Amino acid sequence: MQRITFVILFFWLSRAQETTEIKLITRHNYPVETHNVTTSAGYILTHFRIPSSTQCTKGGPKPVVFIQHGILLASDGFLVTGPKTGLPFMLADACFDVWLGNCRGTRYSRRHTTLKACQRKFWYFSFHEMGLQDLPDQIDYVLSTTKQKALHFVCYSQGCSTLMVLLSMRPEYNEKLKTANLLAPAVFMEHSMSWGVKLVRPLFMRLPEGELLPPRSLLNSAMKLMCKLKATKKLCASVYLLLSGHESVHTNASVIPNLVVTHPSGVSTRQPKHYIQLKKSGKFRPYDFGPVRNWKTYGQFSPPDYPLEMVNPMSPVHVFFSDWDNTVSSKDIPKLVSKLPRSVEHRIMESTWDHLDFLIGKTVDKVINQPVISIINEFENSQKN
Repeated sequence: MQRITFVILFFWLSRAQETTEIKLITRHNYPVETHNVTTSAGYILTHFRIPSSTQCTKGGPKPVVFIQHGILLASDGFLVTGPKTGLPFMLADACFDVWLGNCRGTRYSRRHTTLKACQRKFWYFSFHEMGLQDLPDQIDYVLSTTKQKALHFVCYSQGCSTLMVLLSMRPEYNEKLKTANLLAPAVFMEHSMSWGVKLVRPLFMRLPEGELLPPRSLLNSAMKLMCKLKATKKLCASVYLLLSGHESVHTNASVIPNLVVTHPSGVSTRQPKHYIQLKKSGKFRPYDFGPVRNWKTYGQFSPPDYPLEMVNPMSPVHVFFSDWDNTVSSKDIPKLVSKLPRSVEHRIMESTWDHLDFLIGKTVDKVINQPVISIINEFENSQKN
């Protein structure tokens, strides 16, 4: 009987794919819309929109905020803490039109016009392609749908990598961003000390091109099962935090089982390889294919640096970071800031505030979200004067 129960739970968890994010929104009585964006590269990306809130009585068009998630995540990561501390909910309550993006390969964006996710060619990408090919189409779709000329951008970790690629390589998109709010931006990675990277680096660099940890893989489903069962929930949280860096007193560990139900989301093996390359080189540049293919791709034997001096949205770039973040080290932030024409640093002063706390910290509403909303409001108010 126990064996049958395990099989049923295993099957159910591995099949839970499509409606989680919608439920995370509607269960709190927020409206939600689903929008599919077909990019120039043929990937079909699903976006979720929270157009309003019962807490907002403002009529007419609302300023748009686009939120981009990090690696191993989908946009669910911003929702699991609920309406009191979740950034999308707080933005909707503050009368913003909120759009949640989902990168190619994640559980909500596994379709393509000609390829299937089971084909290796589907996974020939890193954050470079997301920023250069997908993000411009995502932004254009949102602006066209809302009939606005520019939007506010909030990104976390890899989401900030994609934004830096876009704004440096296609600088015409700078004028489409009112504010750029970077939370723990994974740009320069030389001093990253994540235990997860230390443990898997030798393995990752030997992996062939393809998908890493498919949503229905045995490991993924076993992890989800461990996080669902009462007896192993604490172990689940410990494992997840170990891979993130170290256990922080700020992390709301109670939401980790809910996070793991939908994560890790689909990832190309090229994505972690790319970050490992950045750590080794100390640079922010496209994927290193080796001298021969680099010459064919870039016209030189090594990848060129991204021209971050071209990143210049309508207001200074806001960079949020912590001295206790083991994944995105504060030691690498000065290099990023020095490359940007205009920026404002926001050092998180709470001791042991780690990488995952930017999403699910117990006080993320006060430490991260309220300052971000204040920055956005300040810009909107400045345009009225």
